[in-house]
Amino acid sequence: MAVTYSLAPEPFWVIINNEGTVAGGAKMYTRSSLNLEQDKIVYQDAGGTIPWPNPIIFDLNGVQGPFYWEFDSAAPEDLYYIFVNDSDGNLIWDISNFSGGSGGGGGGTVISLFNYIANNVFINHIDDMISAANLTNTVIAPSNHKGFTPALINPIVAAYGTVGPDIRFVKNDTSLLSDQITFELFPLASAPLAPDATPVEYLRYQCSGSPVGETLKSFQFPITQKVKNLSGQAMTFNIWAKVTATPVTLNVNVVQYFGSGTSASVEASSTEGAITLTTSWVPYKTLITIPSVAGKSLGTGGQQTNDDALYIQLALPLGTNCDIQFTKPSLYLGNVSPNQTFDTYDEIDSINQTPRTGDIKTSLLSSAPYGWVAMNDGSIGETASGATNRANQDTFQLYKTIWDGVLDAWAPVSGGLGRGASAVADFVALKTLTLPRSLGRALAGAGAGAGLTARALGQYAGSEVITVASMPAHNHPGSTIAISTNSPGGSAGVYGSSGTNQFIALNTIASQGGGTLNVQGAADGNMEPTSFFNVFIKL
Repeated sequence: MAVTYSLAPEPFWVIINNEGTVAGGAKMYTRSSLNLEQDKIVYQDAGGTIPWPNPIIFDLNGVQGPFYWEFDSAAPEDLYYIFVNDSDGNLIWDISNFSGGSGGGGGGTVISLFNYIANNVFINHIDDMISAANLTNTVIAPSNHKGFTPALINPIVAAYGTVGPDIRFVKNDTSLLSDQITFELFPLASAPLAPDATPVEYLRYQCSGSPVGETLKSFQFPITQKVKNLSGQAMTFNIWAKVTATPVTLNVNVVQYFGSGTSASVEASSTEGAITLTTSWVPYKTLITIPSVAGKSLGTGGQQTNDDALYIQLALPLGTNCDIQFTKPSLYLGNVSPNQTFDTYDEIDSINQTPRTGDIKTSLLSSAPYGWVAMNDGSIGETASGATNRANQDTFQLYKTIWDGVLDAWAPVSGGLGRGASAVADFVALKTLTLPRSLGRALAGAGAGAGLTARALGQYAGSEVITVASMPAHNHPGSTIAISTNSPGGSAGVYGSSGTNQFIALNTIASQGGGTLNVQGAADGNMEPTSFFNVFIKL
């Protein structure tokens, strides 16, 4: 005799409303995940010959299955979008990219629906309109930035444009007559993205001219520091978009940057999805796969210049005029994504406004918080560099930020010969870099203030002690004393030729100063009222 166990087939589906009770009269609608207006039928038999009605109506006892979900291997991205309304037509819940393929009795994988593109509604963006022919590497709005090496302002450093944090517009050709990026308002009373939440603005890109050498023109979204994290992962890219007139196709490119270090693998770009826009606002869901990093390598030492990163680029049509509008680009792990998303500005700011590499703060803390280093006139560098402040691989982003932005006179690199070919070369060569000075100093803004001397970024100046030699020409105050003498030989007398008495007024000079002038110690010195704190700089 043998004892076996089996799972009861055809369980009841019961809909629970938002109050936590059974939703009698609820209706479940099944649509295509690629076209939310197109019905996609669920079947009662494995052969797909007996369809369920659409919508499926639930009573207080629910509905007994089975439910057979259609899946076509020739179109694996065509899954189900399901939404359930109560008897009054109010939405209870919905889910997109549902396949119904998990095992009987539950199971499957639980996926966190987290959007990896921060600030996809472009708050705190650049001017409402910018227009030029040389927007080769332009920051559009703040976004992910932790661990991304700050970019040079203009040049495209890497082959596919990737470098730096934030949402950017990148291209490799400047012969276009015009690139115009504007942020336009959705009308207040309209909701063109319904049932999704409609943001305040959308981005509009217009271009004119037909350059023949254009090979790169994209909006670029930084996803995460480190190319390894999402290697080989299936993901879903979502976006709402439209065109003004002629339909165009946009490619969804995955770009993997293997770091600034010597001998790093060449940056790789691959097209993992494509969307064809129409003249109406439409949500597009594209399944993509992040290429594996197997066989690739980072820079010298593996992590010495640890700024490898993953980017998504929305590649625009090349060599032609265009007028494209989009909003809410999103990237989710797996093949499931929400149909409705909304983040408050505070939620977005929690990422956008976190401290960035090179930011400085004052504090009463006696030691640097994690991720910061004290600005104590010490040095930073690689692990084996012997830097006095912090010797670690995680200093590279700050090392490069200072190397690129502050002259060697104010942030000298060790080695006796000054700076080498690049920040990467010096970092890998174990040279240390001295942080700009701050101990005991007032902090002031770099630049040329009105009527003031121009000051370079990171420059220091001033002294507490002024020597006599450096004092300007000046007169001292004195006093006069009237002197009289009545007889020859008087020590103060001056006699004329007739021998008559003379009177004279002698001048005495008051004692002034005392050697050097200590500005800090002088009771009436020229140091402004000052308070002193500890100063830290962000790695």
